[in-house]
Amino acid sequence: MSLSYPSAKGANVYTDWLLIRRLAWELDKRFSGARVRDVGQLEDGRLALAMWSRGETSLVCIDVFAPTPVVTIEHGDLPIGTEPGFVRAVGAALRGMTLIGVRSRKGDRLLRFDFGSRSRFGVEDGYSLICELVPRFGNIVLVKGDTIVAAGKEFAASQNAVRSIQAGDSYEPPPLRPGKSSPLLTEDAAEQLAQRVPEDDLHVYRRDGALVQAHLVELPQFADLEHERSASLIDLLEEARRSNVHAQQSDRAAKRRRSIERALSDRERKVRAEVAQVQARLREAANREALRQEGDAIYATLHELQPDARDEAKERAASLFVKYKKAASALDHLARRAAELAESLNDLTDLRWELERAGDAELDDVAQAVAALEPRHGAARRTPARRRKPLQYDTLNGSRIYVGRTPIENADLTFRIARPDDLWFHVQNQPGAHVILQRDDKAPPSHDDILAAAALAAVHSKAKNSPKVTVDYTQRKHVRKRPSAAPGLVFYTHPKSVHVQPSEPINN
Repeated sequence: MSLSYPSAKGANVYTDWLLIRRLAWELDKRFSGARVRDVGQLEDGRLALAMWSRGETSLVCIDVFAPTPVVTIEHGDLPIGTEPGFVRAVGAALRGMTLIGVRSRKGDRLLRFDFGSRSRFGVEDGYSLICELVPRFGNIVLVKGDTIVAAGKEFAASQNAVRSIQAGDSYEPPPLRPGKSSPLLTEDAAEQLAQRVPEDDLHVYRRDGALVQAHLVELPQFADLEHERSASLIDLLEEARRSNVHAQQSDRAAKRRRSIERALSDRERKVRAEVAQVQARLREAANREALRQEGDAIYATLHELQPDARDEAKERAASLFVKYKKAASALDHLARRAAELAESLNDLTDLRWELERAGDAELDDVAQAVAALEPRHGAARRTPARRRKPLQYDTLNGSRIYVGRTPIENADLTFRIARPDDLWFHVQNQPGAHVILQRDDKAPPSHDDILAAAALAAVHSKAKNSPKVTVDYTQRKHVRKRPSAAPGLVFYTHPKSVHVQPSEPINN
């Protein structure tokens, strides 16, 4: 296996059988004698054993299906929810049992958790949970004696030429791979380590602070990286897992962001294509007088034509007058449509800014707002339910200022949270957040609070880097939803304006 440094996207630490042996040693040292209080599945799909030891409960989290299968330790509670059959089978077997020990298999990335219990009649019982921590081929198997009780991934002999994993079968571990047992070490070095208790501090290698590799001995191939020592492989594996989870989430968010950008670009192309069509028809309508004049000219010269040519000339004049009337009647509609399309392009500019300012957790709101731009037939468009509260700032004068962070939050803030006489703020002629200034009493807000709300509207807008920004404000009852527009796109009347420097409140 060739080795390469992991990218900045994640820490794919290579775990050979010697590191799995060290992991077994750490787990055995920490949890031998601990009791299984519960078993469950975490939200990300990992199996978790709630282990009671030394006066506290810790979660032994097993992820055999990750790119780098790992066992880590976390603190917290098991979620309550529907669990797959394998998790229920493990829970039914292991709850109340004591961990006797954790072992590994020489030359293999396999962990075996042995559990036992004794009934009040002195009858001993026991199960083993076997974790096969092989990338792409990971599995977790519950056995009683040598008999398989359940497995995370079952397969028959017809699906695997080497072995089968099915309830009722005798368990056979995966065959050892031929060749070097560890690509990180020579065979002599690996054999020497196998003769020692794996208790020494680990050698840890990092690049720009990011974890690259760790092992029981120094690794010359990583000599150019930052080097440190660590007493816990479990902590390092948890660091690597979190780094990979964060990288995967970032990748998903980046793909989501690109998908929204493509939707905006597609919509803009459609709008601009219709703009070109409308402008062409407007140019035709602008030339309508030429049609009427041509028709009048035909009638004015009918007496000069031969009798047999007059009927054809009359038909020509009639068709010109029809085109003239159509052009005249369409002019108002085309002018209105041109204004609507110009407004649509402005809306797309607003939504592009919303996409720029959105955090990863807010992309769904932006996507819903973009989807609302597409024409829909049949059922009315439904505005999604709000999932979180808007930003809130409390002023020293007893007022509250709310700020929307997404198009969905803007719509919810303005049309659900705000009251008719609350003040509504928005930066003038620029994309920006909706801001509401609210008081519980009937006293008018102070001028300082108005300036604070306006400064927040400015800082949460596309003009946030300008030295001075013009912000409009009006009572919420003067703000209206735009028909057929995306959530958060509105028009307003009766505005007043202030000029402020974009800023967050000093006191909140």
